[in-house]
Amino acid sequence: MNRLDRYLLLQQLGPFGFFALALTGIIWLGQTLPLMEIIIDNGQSGIIFLEFATLILPNVLIIVLPIGLFVSTLFTINRLFGESEMVVILSSGLSPTRIIRATVVVGLIVMAAMIILLFVLQPRSNTRLADRIAEVRQDFIGTLLREKQFIHPTYGVTVYIKDSSKAGEIEGLFLNDQRDKANPVTYSAKQALLLQDGEELRLVMHQGIMQRYSVLDKNLTIIEFEQFIFDLSGIIGQPSGRTKRPLEYFISELLNPDKIVAEGGTYSAAAYIAEAHQKLALPLLGLVLPIYAFAMLMTANYKRTGLSVRIAVTGASGIFIVGMTLMIKTWVIANPDFYLFSYAPPLLCLGLSILFLAKNRLKRSLYQPTART
Repeated sequence: MNRLDRYLLLQQLGPFGFFALALTGIIWLGQTLPLMEIIIDNGQSGIIFLEFATLILPNVLIIVLPIGLFVSTLFTINRLFGESEMVVILSSGLSPTRIIRATVVVGLIVMAAMIILLFVLQPRSNTRLADRIAEVRQDFIGTLLREKQFIHPTYGVTVYIKDSSKAGEIEGLFLNDQRDKANPVTYSAKQALLLQDGEELRLVMHQGIMQRYSVLDKNLTIIEFEQFIFDLSGIIGQPSGRTKRPLEYFISELLNPDKIVAEGGTYSAAAYIAEAHQKLALPLLGLVLPIYAFAMLMTANYKRTGLSVRIAVTGASGIFIVGMTLMIKTWVIANPDFYLFSYAPPLLCLGLSILFLAKNRLKRSLYQPTART
């Protein structure tokens, strides 16, 4: 790369960093809101939320990187035209196909980053995130120790706690057990202590009252106690097996869907095939979209009023290409024999870019003034 290429590269990296950070913040915020609900509902700490938010970053960056580079390319080319720098470069005799090198280099870097994200980081992070969410939902103590709220840990059981500590110490307990509809029981105690031993969880109540009502006999029995042990293991239940989603598999596994299905995968073979080819198609956007943005603006007829119309058309069509690349997976699942269509949107985008640049090159060669003798 010569000095001009390095200059154009630096001009593009700055806006790319800004747009990538801005888009990451917006999309990341939207992705973390459902996770925040899980954290709050299960009484977890902010550290767990930060862990979850970090684990979804690969999913966010897969969308952010190509779009951020696409937008930054539009911004950079428009600014270079607005400050007449690009006019001077083109007037020196350099064609768009010559000065596209910097854009291609940045595109290759982003494409390489997306390959790492899709092939390595996304399967690992999504598997870890799904496992951690399952663990949090099985954390019965964290769910139960929520103060001044009526909690329903399972059907027919209601718990209210006035005050509690992280050690499992409880002040003011109300527990209503209606799993046996014929003999509902209500417990209330001044103090209680949660004790967990492996998979066994017990609630030791002190200085309380047990009220058992017989619906058949219409009889209420009240018993005062100094200490009563309530076994919570029966209402926790055993953790159910988690089904892995297609995006949790590595590309080498997805390309062999029959093996996944044989090992207990609950999705269809077509779903794994569609996921595999989407993972292969998405990195192409990191290279194709900036080339498309470059080709569309560099081949436009520049006017003093700017390139606003061409930028709007290019931006809308580029986002459409991204959307089609993501949504075509659903169609491929229904039509697995046409999996090659997963590559159609980015390849169409690349084809249009080459067409515009070739047309511009031909036009420049036809209208280039000949030297006088």
